Amino acid sequence: MDIILSANLPLGIDGMKILLHLMNFLILMIGVTLLVYKPVKKFIEKRQNEIKEQYESNEQAKKEAEELNLLYHEKLENVDNEIMARRLEAERVAHTIKENATSEAAKKAEEIINRAELESQEIKKETISGIKTQVADVAVAIAKALIEKEISAEENDKIIDQCIDDWTNEE
Repeated sequence: MDIILSANLPLGIDGMKILLHLMNFLILMIGVTLLVYKPVKKFIEKRQNEIKEQYESNEQAKKEAEELNLLYHEKLENVDNEIMARRLEAERVAHTIKENATSEAAKKAEEIINRAELESQEIKKETISGIKTQVADVAVAIAKALIEKEISAEENDKIIDQCIDDWTNEE
């Protein structure tokens, strides 16, 4: 080995220098490994763990957001159903109020019609009674005139016409 270390190799390469360079390289590699590689490896592992934790935290947050989204959709649907139920209840109440108002109006209209019929019947009775009274008065007047004198058919018609004229003028 001495021959290789002491001899000049082609291209002017010295064996001793190669060996020293190899030793320097090994020392440099050991130093870099101890001083740089292990701290960098620890830093990278720490960073990977932080990224994993952030990813897991993001996944958890995503799940919670999806659960909240589902919860809000359910609440929104429940609110829609409640609004629909209240609307139907309001429509039912409005229909009931409308029916009650309609039936009340029908009862009042029926009462008004019955009252009007009663009033018209009373007016009719009064009118008939008045006409009977007037006819009786006319008949009495005719009978009185007949008793007072004997009249012909022409005079009879004339008296009846006069009584009818008196009767229509009284009204």
